[in-house]
Amino acid sequence: MRHVWSLLAGIVITPLAWFAVAYGQAVMFDAAQIGGTRPLWLGLALFAAVGLLLGLIGSLRVSPAGPLFVAVGYLGMTGLLIARPETAKQALPDLVQVGGTLVVPLSPVSTGVLGLIGAMLLIAVASLQRWRGWPRPDAATEPTWPEMLAPTAADRDENTLADRDTFNGFADLRTPAATSGVDAPSWSAPTKV
Repeated sequence: MRHVWSLLAGIVITPLAWFAVAYGQAVMFDAAQIGGTRPLWLGLALFAAVGLLLGLIGSLRVSPAGPLFVAVGYLGMTGLLIARPETAKQALPDLVQVGGTLVVPLSPVSTGVLGLIGAMLLIAVASLQRWRGWPRPDAATEPTWPEMLAPTAADRDENTLADRDTFNGFADLRTPAATSGVDAPSWSAPTKV
């Protein structure tokens, strides 16, 4: 089931991250122009959000089906742009206007950003441990409550929790002066002069 959830996350994240990168590039391009109206921090924040989102699916120990889907999609589109540039340009819309900013969906592919992201996500897919399921604890090796309450080999002289079930008053809370037998407190009260 974890492979299905990871794949669904990859299907959702792939176009969202692609569009966020394209929008971030458009915002940063606008901010770099003289008289640009968009702040540079907005484009950088979009890149950071995409990095965190893709980093989550790339680094968490869940199924690698999601990162594999994203990597194949991004590397496939980059390969299509290299092999058949006209086909790649026709597959995507020319311009999309979002909040007064013209976004070019092909820009992350043509600048190589999606190829870079796809190659990085292939590292997440290469880990063989991610393909295995979580180990299930063996019922025979789990300690029972009496075993957990018993003292360990290092604590043989210590009391177990079972031995401490009676209340012994506040003997453990006495001050050092009370345990030494001296009636005077170990501190002196301030006096008036």
